[in-house]
Amino acid sequence: MKKNFKGRTKGRKFAYMMMYQLIMTDFEPIDVTKTFWGSVKETDDDVIEFANRLFLGAASAMDANDEIITKYIRNDWTFDRMGEVNKDILRVAVFELFRKEAPYYAIINDFVTLTKKYNDERSASLVNGILENIRKNYNIAEDED
Repeated sequence: MKKNFKGRTKGRKFAYMMMYQLIMTDFEPIDVTKTFWGSVKETDDDVIEFANRLFLGAASAMDANDEIITKYIRNDWTFDRMGEVNKDILRVAVFELFRKEAPYYAIINDFVTLTKKYNDERSASLVNGILENIRKNYNIAEDED
């Protein structure tokens, strides 16, 4: 059980990293997966499959999820002003929240932790607030996993 938890955490990190790479390059999503795994030393097939599924799903749903994210940004902020790290973390997190394959609190916690690692505490608070508001407004319940 613990391996699965760590695997999902690693997969979420890798999915975010691929999303960031997608935005910073002119590659197609499938090409990002190929170049990414060529540079990352991960041998757990479950982690690789989970990360690819999250990333490719989030990439295909990016426009729709960007619209959802935009609705939940504070009034004194805009999506365009948001840093790329926050956008990319939110893109992957929102996609996974709607899949309802894991408890929402585990998803939100992992992505807030990633935000702290790759950005700062203030950004983590922003990401947490946006994800919690999306979760509440779309009725992603605590008992769903």
